[in-house]
Amino acid sequence: MSFPTNLQPPVIKPQRTFILWFMGICSMLDAVFSVCSYLIFMMKPEAAAVILKSNASLLGATPEQITTLTDAMAAITQPQFLMLIGVECLMFAGALLMLWKLNQIGFHLYTIGQLLNICILNFVIGGSMAMNFESIITVVFLIIIYAMQLRYMKRLEDTEESPQDDHVAE
Repeated sequence: MSFPTNLQPPVIKPQRTFILWFMGICSMLDAVFSVCSYLIFMMKPEAAAVILKSNASLLGATPEQITTLTDAMAAITQPQFLMLIGVECLMFAGALLMLWKLNQIGFHLYTIGQLLNICILNFVIGGSMAMNFESIITVVFLIIIYAMQLRYMKRLEDTEESPQDDHVAE
């Protein structure tokens, strides 16, 4: 009677669960919306302020909240907007890799993007753009939910091509 020498835990077949699908779609839509918003505020802050004020009731915000938001966005410099856009692109790429390719590296990119977003909003920009405690807890909660879906994704080692043997001519 022989025993297997290579005991490994059973591998769960990579699969797109409903939670992963739903969260991936929501994360990508959020990233696209944020990039568009940042671009509009960066290029045409007056037009963005008019759009926000005219749609305040649709957004469920009071005119004072809209004024606070437009003032905060007007104080952000172009390099800070570019940092925010870059971080949103990183989160979009992470969500896309998790959803489309089922790669765990997407989770790591998404998590790095979220943590950079917290750092940029709180320490680089600050002021009224700083994230409150509830927003930070929400980000941590999203990361935890994505982390619970890691077992349904492929590890980086599983996605790499196996190296081909180089044949040496004799």
